[in-house]
Amino acid sequence: MKEIETEGKTLEDALLKAKAVLEVPLDKIDYKILEYGREGILGIGSKPFRILAWIKKDPEDVLRSFLGNVLNKLNLKARIKITREEGYIKINLEGENLGELIGPGGRTLSSLEFILRLFAAKNQISEIVILDIDHYRERKEKYLSNLAKKIAEKVKKEKKEFHLKPMNSRERRVIHLTLQNDPDVITYSVGEEPERRVVIAPKEDER
Repeated sequence: MKEIETEGKTLEDALLKAKAVLEVPLDKIDYKILEYGREGILGIGSKPFRILAWIKKDPEDVLRSFLGNVLNKLNLKARIKITREEGYIKINLEGENLGELIGPGGRTLSSLEFILRLFAAKNQISEIVILDIDHYRERKEKYLSNLAKKIAEKVKKEKKEFHLKPMNSRERRVIHLTLQNDPDVITYSVGEEPERRVVIAPKEDER
């Protein structure tokens, strides 16, 4: 990381000098104030602002480096694919023998995502980080969406509610979103974590 020292009458002046040297927009510059300036009286006793400035790393580079270190420590190899959408940074790890990173029911994946989000927050990354491994969550969401539709048809036919198996909050949300516009059924959650589950019921049983 290239670091430079600049100074100016004001902090803004010092930053503008850093901008000229680093040749990037101001919003791409991070800095640390080494010495606070002061105006003095009639120019007597004045002192310039002095800063240490450097180019901010892109969030993708920061997250890619962190995940690369994690994979190295676990002796695992994976391709790190990162895409950005408004408010989100989506990461998918692709490779062989990554099952241990997913874990039973995706629990290890969820833990790794939690650690990644803490790291992102510590590094002033404002977007929500979403982690997937070999498109596990993508496949799981498609399965849950299809399951919700299938159970909804059964509920309509038999006119009685159906309790799904316990799911985490992310999985329950898929069920709710899939059926939210279905005019003939309602969904709601019952129970306490980790046994909380979704109920799909006929609309006329709404309570």
